[in-house]
Amino acid sequence: MKKIICALVLVLFCVSFGNAQVWKQLRGGGQGKAIYNDNGTLWVIGMQNSVFSYNGRTWQEYPGRGKAIDIAVHNGTPYIIGLNNGIWKGTGSGWVPMPGNGLGKRIYSDNGQLWLIGVNNNIFSFDGRNWNLYPGYGSAIDIAAHNGIPYIIAEDGSIWRGNGMGWIQLRGNGIGQKIYCDRGTVWVIGINNGIFTYRFGRWNEYRGGGRALDLTVHRGIPYVIGLRNAIWKG
Repeated sequence: MKKIICALVLVLFCVSFGNAQVWKQLRGGGQGKAIYNDNGTLWVIGMQNSVFSYNGRTWQEYPGRGKAIDIAVHNGTPYIIGLNNGIWKGTGSGWVPMPGNGLGKRIYSDNGQLWLIGVNNNIFSFDGRNWNLYPGYGSAIDIAAHNGIPYIIAEDGSIWRGNGMGWIQLRGNGIGQKIYCDRGTVWVIGINNGIFTYRFGRWNEYRGGGRALDLTVHRGIPYVIGLRNAIWKG
């Protein structure tokens, strides 16, 4: 992938998560390292790398005492990257390794289609048996997808969209750390931890400002892990 040093950095006008008019901390006192949404249900990798889901009031640990560095979930089934970078599927009572012998850093579910950032930062999709390298030899630090189209953050922070043969950089010269897709809208955490959405070739700061380490979105509502690892709703 062609590396481009972007001239424009996403600039955040800092608004505290203490602004009750915009951000509300979730009940239950949860803290986390990674967050994911599954049809309105939140899942989190906790501070000790355990896996939790949220019932609206409390955080409940997933059976099996699994430990993970990242998570994706589809229809109640979690998929995690373990501490040894192996990929595991939740069974409801524990964990089983995924076929294909994949190793990764970040995982994402596009309506059940799994995408992976490998340990060498290459991009893969899962066909039910094997992890297949995406065309174009791109490398990335994070990934999201919508309707089979992957979106990645490259190693230099630039943001790209797959076209089936390779990668096209998104207009607007955005630079980011984390990425998520919500019904076709791309959300990004910028390099200064600000929260942005992409529309008509431009990156727009989220109306509530704020800073975050990771994010997920459900029907236009962001849920984030703040800089002190608490979990907030926009």
